[in-house]
Amino acid sequence: MVQTDVKKLGENEHEVEVRLPKSEYDRVYAEERNKLIGQVKLPGFRPGKTPGHVIDKQFGPKIHEDTVSQLLQQHYVGAIESSGLTPALQPELSLPKIQPDDAFLFTLKVASWPEVSLTDLNKLQIEKTTVSVDDKDVQGVLERLYKSQVSYEIDAERAAEMGDQLHVDFEGFIGEEAFEGGKGEGVALVLGEGRFIPGFEEQLLGKKAGEACVVEVSFPEDYQAPNLAGQAARFETTVKSVGAAVRASDDASLATLLNFDDVDAMMKDVRQGLDKEAENAGRGVTRDSALNALVEAHPMALPEGLIAEDMKATTARVVQNMKQQGMEATEDMFKDDAFKAEVRNRSERGLKLSVLLQSVRKDFDISLTEEEIDAGVDEMVVAYPENMRDDYAKFIRDNQEQLGALKDRLLEQKCIDYVVSQAKTKEVSKTLAAWQEEQDKQNS
Repeated sequence: MVQTDVKKLGENEHEVEVRLPKSEYDRVYAEERNKLIGQVKLPGFRPGKTPGHVIDKQFGPKIHEDTVSQLLQQHYVGAIESSGLTPALQPELSLPKIQPDDAFLFTLKVASWPEVSLTDLNKLQIEKTTVSVDDKDVQGVLERLYKSQVSYEIDAERAAEMGDQLHVDFEGFIGEEAFEGGKGEGVALVLGEGRFIPGFEEQLLGKKAGEACVVEVSFPEDYQAPNLAGQAARFETTVKSVGAAVRASDDASLATLLNFDDVDAMMKDVRQGLDKEAENAGRGVTRDSALNALVEAHPMALPEGLIAEDMKATTARVVQNMKQQGMEATEDMFKDDAFKAEVRNRSERGLKLSVLLQSVRKDFDISLTEEEIDAGVDEMVVAYPENMRDDYAKFIRDNQEQLGALKDRLLEQKCIDYVVSQAKTKEVSKTLAAWQEEQDKQNS
């Protein structure tokens, strides 16, 4: 009953003309008119007895509109299936201004996913990277722990020095008026960390517990609250306590500070964490090498509409990540050619990989076992306290969105692992420190 004629407009872009017999239009039109006959009340006619030609004359355009809507709902999906195309985006619908006498027509402009014929995966050449942990990596972690792990010993007679932790009460004023958000009680700050307005912490040097003082500062011109930006302010401040920083002097005291039973337990934990980080790093570098080889071996064109849609989503993710890091996206950034090119490259690469990994999954019949799903759930919950893991695991399994996202991630990784297993690999080894240095350079 439904006839479709597919015309190619360009790479992965088609126009589908859909033709329905006039009898199908007439059938639906009659149904819509009968609905209206039972609903309307017109002068001179009993309810439900208004002649059809009267209804047509007064409500014809509405009946036609409802008929078209019903025909599209009933035949839209079937038309897409009949065309043999797989839309990558919502198809664009259009109707001719004048319908033919013997049929009802509508057209769909379809941007489809590219069809890919996978090359022989054995021809791919990738680097399989192993990242190892050495004594330098372990020492680096210990050095960071020595710097970051600190307690504070309160001394009622101590005059505050840089690095000390103070607890203070304060209230801020612009002129004689207290301003919203400028009051705090028992607020902890470490002198020298720069968490407060420039100049605030320095004026507390030498102060002791119980002392009151007035701190005078100016808010930065680019301060996040426009009503305070560039304003001179004073903070009436009382120091509640002063604590001197106490750091570990040796491995034994560091282990105690970190609540380990002894140095051996601490070192075992450090080593296990580094080994896991190295394993993930090697897997990630190998993954990137495999994906790059896969993309390079399969040139493909993508519909511009699909790229544009994904660029919007990619830009939104970039903006969200910037917000989480305390940075603000500006209008100039969105207009910058280099930024737009980077976003486009990310979108194109991601879309191509989606097409290719779906092909790997289909061609090689890759699926997940229940054991693999269970292992994935276990890996997700391991970061939670032991007494909460069972509840969180149940939440994941009962939540279709959470479980679906997990399955997608596991399936994608399994497809990548398959590509790695088939490709020609060149073994590469590097230390965790060397890998981290590379990451720092890429992100700088």
